[in-house]
Formats: sequence, C-alpha cells, structure tokens
Amino acid sequence: MKTFRQRKQWLALLAIMFVFAACKGDSPTAPNPGTGNPPGGSPPPTGVTVTVTSSNATPLVDSTTIITATVTNNGQPVPNGTAVEFQTSLGLFTDAEAPSTIRTTTNGVATVTLTSSTVGAATVRVTVNNVSRTVGVTFRARPTEEPQPSTAPTITSVSPALGRPAGGEVIRINGTNFKTPVRVLFNTGGATPKEAFVVSVSPTVIEVITPSVDLGAGQQLESQVTVITEAGTATERSITAPAPFIFRADVLTPRITTASPNSGPINGGTRVTLFGDGFQAPVQVLFGSAEARVIDVKFDQIIVLAPPGRDTSADGSGAVTGPVDVTVVNINSATRATSTGAFRYAPKAVITAAGPTIGPSSGGTRVTIDGSGFDDPVAVVIGGVGAQPIFVSGTRIIAITSAVRIVGCADVTGPIEVVNIENGDGATGPDFTYVAQKPTIIGINPQTIAAGGTVQVTVLNAPPGANKFQFGTKTAFPSSAIANADGTTVFSVAVPLNFTFETEACIQGGVTGERQVPLDVDVIFTNLETDCTDTATDGLRVNPADLSCVLPPPPEVTLTS
Repeated sequence: MKTFRQRKQWLALLAIMFVFAACKGDSPTAPNPGTGNPPGGSPPPTGVTVTVTSSNATPLVDSTTIITATVTNNGQPVPNGTAVEFQTSLGLFTDAEAPSTIRTTTNGVATVTLTSSTVGAATVRVTVNNVSRTVGVTFRARPTEEPQPSTAPTITSVSPALGRPAGGEVIRINGTNFKTPVRVLFNTGGATPKEAFVVSVSPTVIEVITPSVDLGAGQQLESQVTVITEAGTATERSITAPAPFIFRADVLTPRITTASPNSGPINGGTRVTLFGDGFQAPVQVLFGSAEARVIDVKFDQIIVLAPPGRDTSADGSGAVTGPVDVTVVNINSATRATSTGAFRYAPKAVITAAGPTIGPSSGGTRVTIDGSGFDDPVAVVIGGVGAQPIFVSGTRIIAITSAVRIVGCADVTGPIEVVNIENGDGATGPDFTYVAQKPTIIGINPQTIAAGGTVQVTVLNAPPGANKFQFGTKTAFPSSAIANADGTTVFSVAVPLNFTFETEACIQGGVTGERQVPLDVDVIFTNLETDCTDTATDGLRVNPADLSCVLPPPPEVTLTS
C-alpha cells in the first residue's frame, strides 16, 4: 500500500506536467469512454450455472440466429443487470457489429443476435465471472436454383467488326436462338436503316453482306447491327449487337486532342494515353525528338511510355523540363499530326525531409514533407495509412495523419510516401511511428473496501473500446466510464466477492479462535481491443465480509453416574 501511494503521488505529478505541456500546445483529445457493463449493471456472482442455446443451429449465411444465455445461482435467476460476455469465432453480433459484446440479464436471461456473411462453423462462448459455456452454430450456403435456358435470341459478337464504307464484305453475326426468316439492319444514324443481304442462317451464326455507306467528312462511321428473327410472324423478336460495326476509310489522317496524364518526371516511363482519332497501326509516336514506346493502338487512342526528358532535345543538350510537342505518324499512309506542348516534363518527386516522425495512434498529427517535384493532386501515405493533404506546392506538402489500429499494444511504424496522382511519380521518405496510447492507473478510491463494494479507478490515456479489470486473479467489468478533459477516465467497478482470505489466530474471552485477514491485491487495467494494460501493484486492500474472531465450538462434556 505504501509503495502504491508513493507511485500514485509520482504519477499525479506526471499528470500535472502533462496537462501543463498540453496547455502550451494543442489540447489533448479525451479518449472515448470504454464499453463494459451498461450503467446500473450488477457484479457477476460466483458459482453460477450457465446454459447456452441458439434459436437456429444451422442458419443460412447472411441470416441471423438468437443466442440465449440463462444464468442461475442455486436454482434461482441471478439479479437483473448481471454482466454476460459473448464472444464468437465467426461472424458478428448485430448489436455491437463486432465479434464480442457484453449484455446484462433480465430474469436471469441475456440474449444476442449472431449473423455471418461467411459459410462456416461458429463457436459462441458465454462467460459470467469465471464460468464459461459454449454453443455451436453452423452457417450454411444459400441454395442456388438452376437457371432455365432462354429461348430469346442473343448476339455475342460480330466478326469482323470493321469494314470498308463501300460494303460488299461478308461478316458473321454470332449468337443463339436465331430463327428464320431473318432480317439484318445497319443503323448509321440516318432516317432509314440500311438492310444487309442475308447469305445463310443457323441457330448460332448469321452470315450477311455489308451495305455501302457514306462517311461524309469523317474517317469512320459507327453502325448499330440489329437482327430481327422470325420476321413478319406473331413471334417476331429484335436484338441489337452489344458493340457497333465500324465503317472506316482505307487511309486515315491522325488527330490528337489531348494527352493524359499531360505531365511526368524527367526520367520518363510515364504511361500516357493520347486521345483523338484517325490512328492506324503501325504508328510512331515522338515526344520532341525522342521516340516513345507504343503499348496499344486503337482508332481513337494510343497508349505509350514517355521517353526520358534528356532525349527529347534534337541536339542532345541533356535533361529537359517543361512542355514538349507530341507527334503521331501513321506509318503505312505517311500521315501525321502534332500537338504543340501536349506533354510537360517535371522534376522527379524527391522527399528531402519530413517531420515530426512520431505521433499518437489516434491520428491528428500535422506532418510537413519537404522536397521537390510535388504535383497537386497528390496521395500521401504515412506509416502505411492514408493521410489527408491540406497544403501542396512543388516543394512542400502538409498532411494530417489518420488513426491506426493498435494490435498487441505495439507501436506502428512505416515510411512516409508521396505519389503524384496524374503521372504516378512517387517518392519515399523517413519512417513515421504511431505510438500506442499506454494507459496508466493514477488513482483508486477507496483504497480499502469490502468484497462486493464498488471502487472508482482513474486511468490516464485509457484507449477507447471495451475494457476490463482484474483484482488479483478475479475479473470484473466496469459498470460505467466517465471521460474527463484532462485525458483521464474514471471507471466504476464492482469488486468480486469470491476471494480466498488467509486467517490468523485471535483470543476472545480467554479462548483462542481465528479470523480472516484483509488481502492486498494487484489492480490490472486491460483494453480488450489494443491489449494495452497497466498494473497498480497491491493497489487495493480487500476486507473479508466478517472480521470477527470465530471461536471453536465448546468441547462436549460426558457425565458418568
């Protein structure tokens, strides 16, 4: 007890220093109160009998089953408000949206609702004080119904999907449930669709000869292909191909409208998509005087990898920053197009310094990242967790850290990373450490109490979430938690009854007897989500319910006549 009081005074001094330091900087954020027994809950009795049942032992996945815990003591329901802890190995309890929750009894009964989106067996464990029972629930997959085959016609593809505007080419329309008589229409956007000549029809393939179309001033024309089956009958049906048929001129002239992204680092390698039309493979793409690597070519877009900026100058003058012209050449027709200043080379992103490199796991740390080559918009990842940029320039980024999940009460460490979203250029800086909030017990009131009484335990930096206490080897859950602005939380906890007390000799009326002596126990605080814990050694003295001297029964007297 003396050791704990000295430690309490020392911790109180640290708490005062912490508050003084907080006043000089940002005010600390009070942690959320933990969850435990609901307000008014009763301390779990000892020696109870627990029976666990489920309303449905084999529910379908994504459905629910009700888990019922019946708690009795000596054949009678335990007092209303007795805390019952539920834990499941699969799925979630709907009231807490978590795999564990605490409920209280009414007439000796506590219930929870269990659900799972995953097929499998769940073991539900119910704990009341030091008594645990389990029940099994198996979530089954939902049965599937065999789909009935459809008799409606479908079009899966048109091959080839490209043709000359003069027409006269044979194409195949692939699909299902084609029934004669059949008509095939090419709708090019005019008042009247053009009808193709049908060569042959089978249930899965229609062959037709394409009609002629007028391209006008364009280089290609898209046409919707429509098939009419059982044409002219009462069961006539119409279906349109999922992709249009394209009439395209034999000689195309390229045209560039934009490049995306339109900037990248000077060392090249940026994946750039050129949008426009009239692109006809094979093509050559130039950034200034440097040839880019072509990845893919379509009529209206080309994907390339940008060359290094140092190669874009005709005289090989070295590294280049700033805009360069982009040129596309259709090699077979020798036609070309140039877009002036379509791509801009920027300095490669580099992080030279960042700080601070340590902050609380609750987030909210303002981190300044210095360097070069930053190009808004940017993505910032700090310690493996996305951060919120609040300021971006070419040489500086300011971001706010997010909260991280702590496991095993261990700090989380990872690099500071920046990525330019438009061109994918990124840089990595120093590591950042999220410090787990270590709880500290700074007060217990009263420090001496009879078993079954309620104590107020004050904890500094108590993490949010479910918490529990141990008094020696006995476990108890708080009935309430009050968070204060100074970062402390006051928990109300009922001290268990089932302690084993040592005895000592006593003399009363000249007769020697024995009495139970008070017990000094450790008080241990544990956050069930982070596993962070703190111990107040011999922090509480527990008195037995009866401190009186118990005398042995008087000896039997035998009378002899």
